[in-house]
Amino acid sequence: MTRPRVAVLGFHLESNAFAPVSEERHFRSLCYAQGEDISREARREVCALPAEIPGFYREMDRLGAWTPVPLVVTAAEPGGPVDEAFFQATLAEMRKRLAAAGPLDAVYISNHGGMTSTGGPDPDGELYAMVRTAVGRKIPVVATVDLHANISERMVANVDALVSYRTNPHMDQAERAEDAARLLREFLGGRKSTRAFVRLPLTPASVTLLTREGPYADAIAYGQTKVGNGVLDVSIVGGFVFSDTPKNGVAIVVNGKASADVRGVALDIAGRIWNDRRRFVKRLTSIEDAMRVPGKTIWSDAGDNPGGGGTGKTTTLLKHLYAANAQGVLYGVFFEPEIAAAAQGASEITARFTEGFAAPAKVLKTTDGKCVGRRGIWAGRALELGPTCALQIGGITVVCASKRKQCADPVFFEMHGLDIRAARTVVVKSRGHFRGGFDEFFPPERVIEVDTPGLTSPVLERLDFKGLPRPVFPLDADAKWTPKVEVYGPP
Repeated sequence: MTRPRVAVLGFHLESNAFAPVSEERHFRSLCYAQGEDISREARREVCALPAEIPGFYREMDRLGAWTPVPLVVTAAEPGGPVDEAFFQATLAEMRKRLAAAGPLDAVYISNHGGMTSTGGPDPDGELYAMVRTAVGRKIPVVATVDLHANISERMVANVDALVSYRTNPHMDQAERAEDAARLLREFLGGRKSTRAFVRLPLTPASVTLLTREGPYADAIAYGQTKVGNGVLDVSIVGGFVFSDTPKNGVAIVVNGKASADVRGVALDIAGRIWNDRRRFVKRLTSIEDAMRVPGKTIWSDAGDNPGGGGTGKTTTLLKHLYAANAQGVLYGVFFEPEIAAAAQGASEITARFTEGFAAPAKVLKTTDGKCVGRRGIWAGRALELGPTCALQIGGITVVCASKRKQCADPVFFEMHGLDIRAARTVVVKSRGHFRGGFDEFFPPERVIEVDTPGLTSPVLERLDFKGLPRPVFPLDADAKWTPKVEVYGPP
């Protein structure tokens, strides 16, 4: 096959069951591309698409001639369940474009995998099933997912390989898409796949799923020792507990050749993780204790992470810092469009935050919010925050934006002329991705995860879960696991 025709599509949303519904406008605002616009954007030096798409294109180009058949790629910031009407309309558009594409040789799906819908808990599985039905059982289909995906049987059954990120902060989206491209080339060459899938009754908070060190890092490292002897890829997917679905739970997906012992490998890895489950319990630092830590530190406002569906509006920590007359603090990014609008062209305003905090503020700088990521998960990516402002409120410099986005990149401060090195304390509305952006300023031992309220609180007992597959650890200390593995041959 000298020039395979490969369909490319993507649907990215991490759904928090406790957040407002993710509507069409949220996708249109961040990313909605169709047809050849996808190929043009994917090959730009600075790209606004999910990083997997340009990564997949680059590797497919490197491996030889091919014909991309781009369909639809859409993404929204993490939020509530996707509106079912928009989901079905997007699915229909993808289906129509697949039908009009003519003969295809393969399909690549770029997908978060943690999406829920107002119509049901597994729209990702519905997407995969639609693709498989449209192209038939013999066409190779490969998908990439976030390591915070919630994997369903339907997802694994309808692809030839499912590949997840291996780093958190997510620094390897492009690399995993390159892996997917290489696997797809093997399948195009005639290799047959087999997949094993295990889901554990383990739903850890995201703060325990870092991959520099800790239990999840150890699990992923152990999984990679199993690659070889016919095992092509091992993906250990931590899941996203805030989705609150029956398919929640740490998942192991082993992709292999038809002859590989994927069942044994998956069970071995799962057993090791289950025996290590008590390490997936995180202790946070109280606001009072954080304020007593000496020296320069960076704080995670962990309960209000826009990157996990948080509002970006909570002010509990801001109020404490202001009342204590804290000095030398940088704090961002608040999702406060009205404050950002009021600051445009002004020198002083009364900053009235949505959640009941107001204070006189000096306007330091305003911007149009357009920037290019400098470090971490958005390095080299085109970003847009809408109109922004930097305000001096007492000893605290606060950045407000008109679009909701977690503060994972130093550029959000630097675009306002703020000196991160000069700050005593930097506070970010981010759960963990800030570590990949701010590590040049703060080593891991200077990171404090502060116990704050919000829709992404790692203290899971505070949330009213209704859909998790109970009993489940750590919410249920006595949860049991009965070893079980699903094995899927060639679709």
